[in-house]
Amino acid sequence: MLAPASPDLAEGKVIERNTRAVINLCWTCSSCDMECPVNKATNRLRPQKIVRLANLGFMDELLSLPEIWYCLKCKRCDYVCPNLVKPSTVICYLRKEALRRNLVSLEMIQLRRILFAKFQRVRWRAAEQCLNGEMESIADDQWYDWLETPIDALRGKISLADLNSSEAFRKVSGNSSIYCCFNCSECSNACPVSSGRSVFDPLWIFHMVHLGLEEEILKSPSIWLCIACKRCTEECSQLVNGQFIIQRLQEMAIEEGIVDKGFLFRWHKAQKVIYPCFIKEMDALFMGSGVGTLDRDKNIIELHPAQKTMIASGFSESNRIEEAQGLHERKQTTNLRKASAV
Repeated sequence: MLAPASPDLAEGKVIERNTRAVINLCWTCSSCDMECPVNKATNRLRPQKIVRLANLGFMDELLSLPEIWYCLKCKRCDYVCPNLVKPSTVICYLRKEALRRNLVSLEMIQLRRILFAKFQRVRWRAAEQCLNGEMESIADDQWYDWLETPIDALRGKISLADLNSSEAFRKVSGNSSIYCCFNCSECSNACPVSSGRSVFDPLWIFHMVHLGLEEEILKSPSIWLCIACKRCTEECSQLVNGQFIIQRLQEMAIEEGIVDKGFLFRWHKAQKVIYPCFIKEMDALFMGSGVGTLDRDKNIIELHPAQKTMIASGFSESNRIEEAQGLHERKQTTNLRKASAV
């Protein structure tokens, strides 16, 4: 029989003081759960659960949850909350706390960042496939192929005739203040899913709109990778409404028949195919028999044998690669020792 849980209300107050996420105002309406894109696709990330555990002070349990590493940082849970609770702020705090307590290493955080950037390639390929038909499933070989294969950049010559966009397309520019953009890249730096111009880069999309390249941008899978976090709009010092631009481009693609009306249904269905694979990768990185342990490193090596050197060397310079290969077992032991000391 399981022992009853004992809330630590003092720890809950510490979490609230450090996050100012007003976690005590959550009334479990589940609006955040229904808005979270990861939860809608996998049922594996419930922001409400994290907020409630934080309010009750279950810090150790929170730091052991794999869910804190699934979050995309889209902040849609924050935007939808009627009580202005900020689950995403709590998740960011828990990640930092896990790193501060040596429950995860900086190398693991870097690996997650790389994996998340590569995952955007998978999303791009999935959007491309949905533009042409159904995506029922994805085999392991195809998943890793999409994950590791870069997206080719859009190339070609542009003539003056190509810049003759429709009136509706020009209105997108006028209504969003795109002409105020001076290419500072604030939007790209703030965007959580920005991963290169060939995959998804808000500034590149805004450039295409600015130049009037209507057909090229409306046919691109990139416009469907936006997670509606509004970060590009919030960070723009020139008040360019980037989120409105991308939303309007998606609407125009459907209105003008460039994308058929069934695409959105196929695209939402595809999320339920690719996000579980992403969750599996996160579990391999952070779970094992406990975050920061030897089993975690073994799981990574089984899934990605080529990353053995990267894990061992901590992203070392090329002249230290050979040395790092011989230090892999020693590195694992060090990680285990750190985890045992916490």
